[in-house]
Amino acid sequence: MPAVKTHTEDLATRLVDEAGRILSAEGAAALSLRRLATATGTSTMAVYTLFGDKQGLIAAMYRAGFERLGNTLRGSVVGVDDPLTALANLGIAYRSAALANPHLYDLMFGRPVASYEPDTETKEVADAAYRPLVEGVQRCLDSGALVARPAEGAAERIGLYLWAVSHGMVSLELAGQLPGELEARDALYRDALVLSSVPFLPAVG
Repeated sequence: MPAVKTHTEDLATRLVDEAGRILSAEGAAALSLRRLATATGTSTMAVYTLFGDKQGLIAAMYRAGFERLGNTLRGSVVGVDDPLTALANLGIAYRSAALANPHLYDLMFGRPVASYEPDTETKEVADAAYRPLVEGVQRCLDSGALVARPAEGAAERIGLYLWAVSHGMVSLELAGQLPGELEARDALYRDALVLSSVPFLPAVG
């Protein structure tokens, strides 16, 4: 990879993260390209060159959050043969991605910038991040590790349910609404993952 391209990608990542921190801490009104350039020690021209305008910056932040989430989810199941273990890994990876990028989480799932509406291409990036979960559920259904009736569309339905549980727990944690230190919150999250799978486990006996 050419050095100039690498430098540009590194700068774009740094700008996205700093913009996320400003947006998360101070709100949309505080985020401007000039403020971002000053905070990161770069030129306003460099920010405009990379993102075009503030809407372009917001879109880049949105995409980056979902790309990081998708990469974390996909990476968590590489080389994992057991479908249930892989599904559990996906749940744990979801929380890891959220805790690593709390400054982007609200933009991904909320409306901190009321004027921003992702375009079709950007929505596709978000949808792609969700696919590893649906695929993981389908692997469990195919192997008999999970069961559902009716079978048609079950992976999508179960995936949405499991995502809602993970998303709810992570949102509570990021909002400071879960009790205890990190280890205690980790245990609560893992308990929620286990309990969320119970309705879909095969009957015993």
